[in-house]
Amino acid sequence: MKLNIPWIVSRRRVLLGITLDIFLSIYLYSEGFYNKFNNYPNYLVTLSLGIFWVISSYIFGRYIVYKNLNYLDIIKTLLKSLSIFLLCNFVYLFINSFSQFFLFLLTNQYGIFEFERNQILFFLRTTFLISIFSWLIQYIISIITKKIYQNKKFWLFSGKKDELIKLKKEIKINQKNFKIKTLDSKLNKKNLNLNKIEGIIIENNDSNNFEQIFFFKSKGITVLNTLKWCELMLHRLPPYLIINKYQIIEKFNLFENSYKIRIKRIGDLFISFLILIVTLPISLLIALFIYLEDGGPIFYSQIRTGYKGEKIRIYKFRSMIKNAERNGAQWSSTKDKRITKVGKIIRASRLDELPQLFSVIGGQMSLIGPRPERPEIEEKLLKKIPYYKYRNILKPGISGWAQVNYPYGSSIEDTQNKLSYDIYYINHISFLLDFLILFKTIKTVFNVKGNKKIN
Repeated sequence: MKLNIPWIVSRRRVLLGITLDIFLSIYLYSEGFYNKFNNYPNYLVTLSLGIFWVISSYIFGRYIVYKNLNYLDIIKTLLKSLSIFLLCNFVYLFINSFSQFFLFLLTNQYGIFEFERNQILFFLRTTFLISIFSWLIQYIISIITKKIYQNKKFWLFSGKKDELIKLKKEIKINQKNFKIKTLDSKLNKKNLNLNKIEGIIIENNDSNNFEQIFFFKSKGITVLNTLKWCELMLHRLPPYLIINKYQIIEKFNLFENSYKIRIKRIGDLFISFLILIVTLPISLLIALFIYLEDGGPIFYSQIRTGYKGEKIRIYKFRSMIKNAERNGAQWSSTKDKRITKVGKIIRASRLDELPQLFSVIGGQMSLIGPRPERPEIEEKLLKKIPYYKYRNILKPGISGWAQVNYPYGSSIEDTQNKLSYDIYYINHISFLLDFLILFKTIKTVFNVKGNKKIN
């Protein structure tokens, strides 16, 4: 059966790396534990180690495709693997220390802090082996993907020159590199290596090269219209390519009060409460620093457009000067002079969004979904951008497909480009895609790129 989930197909390198890493960590830990202690470890501990390893690896960027391999990249990948090894052991010792301390408070027994020396050494040795073997495996995969990249096939485009220019502009937005050649009536099919052709891209309603297209189709070569190609390769649906409104919700299958909605809601509640608890000390520090900087309010609120056009109020940690919008609502920019010193940090790390978790708990928002816009700004966007209102078919989210894929922007063109990602999300919404967005958001936070990736 052919896999037809574009964002999964295009991330085969990532999925292969994750799969190999999780099996490697589980196998080495469980088999090593059995050989050392003559019994198998707790399966929850083993699984937790595997999950921790792949999540950390994803955040550190160990599964990216390397277009060029050199000694510096080799050293960087090794350092990333060893950094995860150190982080893993730090967390392991911290959890054990905390549990031992908790037991000491309950039992009042001395000597409880003495860990099993053999188990600590075993964990240290095993995770070191995982880091080395994982590094070697990922390096081999990088060599293979590099060869695939070098021998990349090309696409043939059938349509007007202006449409090809537009398509190349869309590709540039995604920062991807596709080889595209023009298909015309003078093309010599006899001298053309069909094995080098990835497929044919046809302009919507183009029939000029029907005979040529039929020839390639009969040879088993993929033929896609421009909109479908953008969906499969760029993971977005540019609004100007949409012929009718139905294409926006063609594959939308998240119905009101369905089990998917209920599961999504349970996930929103569980993860929101977890994040609030884990980040409570950080939130207190943020509140303190905001107050110390200018003595102003800790939070600020805005009215945004929510689900089905309903007006909702969202809260954030204040990242701008007091009365920043005394001249009316306006988009912020990356070098906005109204942003405070503390604001620059919390906006870059996305920590200013933490109070919105209460909106998620209250049911006005979801963790993942199109970002809600201000009604004053949305009113202008509705007049200039077709299909913009269809974003509101879902609950707005703290993060979304557009936010983790498109740089920060504050123009009509930027908004239209982000809409192309939102429409894609509406068509392909799933639990797996939500998890991908969640992990990409976490990666953005750890890399302190919030001001570049998410608005």
